Amino acid sequence: MAQSMIYFVVGLAALLVAAFMVAQRYRREHPAEEMTQWLDSHHMGWLHRHKH
Repeated sequence: MAQSMIYFVVGLAALLVAAFMVAQRYRREHPAEEMTQWLDSHHMGWLHRHKH
């Protein structure tokens, strides 16, 4: 395997681990708040591309 491919795989694994740690910390700090409630309370308009 090329060295740049190894760096890519290691970097991707590090990002996944960091995302997992952030998600665990959020769940620990907000145990009663479900993800749907969080999404409803935060503006996610950039996800929806409505034609007006």
